Amino acid sequence: MTDAAPAAKAAALRREITPWALYLTFTKTSLSGFGGTLFWARRKLVEDLKWVTAAEFNEYYSLGQVIPGANMYNFAILFGYRYAGVRGAVAGALGFFSMPMFVVLSAAWLYQQYGALPLVHKALTGMFAVVVGLTIANAYKMAQALPRKWRLWIFTLLSFTAVGALRWPLVAVMLIVGPVAITFAWRESQAQTAAKPTDGER
Repeated sequence: MTDAAPAAKAAALRREITPWALYLTFTKTSLSGFGGTLFWARRKLVEDLKWVTAAEFNEYYSLGQVIPGANMYNFAILFGYRYAGVRGAVAGALGFFSMPMFVVLSAAWLYQQYGALPLVHKALTGMFAVVVGLTIANAYKMAQALPRKWRLWIFTLLSFTAVGALRWPLVAVMLIVGPVAITFAWRESQAQTAAKPTDGER
């Protein structure tokens, strides 16, 4: 009985999350992604559509982060494949760059023509402040989904210090801290699984 509800929810999501729905969702997200698409993707998928939980979003984003390539582009492919197979992966990728590509090309042309104007510099400075605010707000929301376990926060602090403060190479930090964090998480998961009572014990 306990496994029926999650299975039914997963089946309902697969019916709802079609390749066309993925294409439209990621197109709207990327077109509205002023200040970066991470903030808007999380709001759309977690808060509005409720396709994934906050913790699941963090897992997809983490995987997209460690894979070479643009983070959210990787995210769209992974998410699309998870719910709609290869067609979903293609739809997520196309939604992320097909229409926004024309916006970026137009913006690049406008910047080339008018980027030297003082008014443009002031506007971009103001936009940068907005981007920083959105990034901090999104980091706060994503951190709330982390389990309240001290080991995870130690790894978070170590990574932040190494990359942000000490300016160490990101790849080197990931190769050192990542496997250690994964090992601890795997061991903790194994311990929790072993501690759960089996059907016979119940």
